Amino acid sequence: MHALHNLFNNFYAIVSGLMVTLIGYFIPVHNIVILLLILFVLDVFFGYWAAKRLRNERFNVKIIWEHTIPRMLISIVLILGSFMWDKVYEQNIVSTYKLIGWFISGVLLYSIAENGYGITNWTVFPKIGELFKSKVKENTGLDIPEDKPEKK
Repeated sequence: MHALHNLFNNFYAIVSGLMVTLIGYFIPVHNIVILLLILFVLDVFFGYWAAKRLRNERFNVKIIWEHTIPRMLISIVLILGSFMWDKVYEQNIVSTYKLIGWFISGVLLYSIAENGYGITNWTVFPKIGELFKSKVKENTGLDIPEDKPEKK
């Protein structure tokens, strides 16, 4: 009975010890997670700016809670899960969690660049797209169809 009483008296100490243990385990991925959080915030900012400037839409928190937050949580869970996978199976050749982090970061950077192009009409973005298109056609023979955004 005395042990059970001590367990409940030290409940917060036990929970905080478990939390610090989890944080310590996932310390190697903190840089990727912080970068993703920054990129998600920038994506929201540029998405809001583009929606306001190009489509005259008002700020809608519902969109963030329905789209951005779930995507961010799924991304972080994927990275943490793949980090655990790498550690359990001692995957040392290419870290799976880094590959997933690179991919998600690239998708977010593309979204930021796409919104940035829509806001500024900076011709660098279409030129880079044309360069990639010509290299893909040159190396693979595949012709990528053009998808022109509507200008208002």
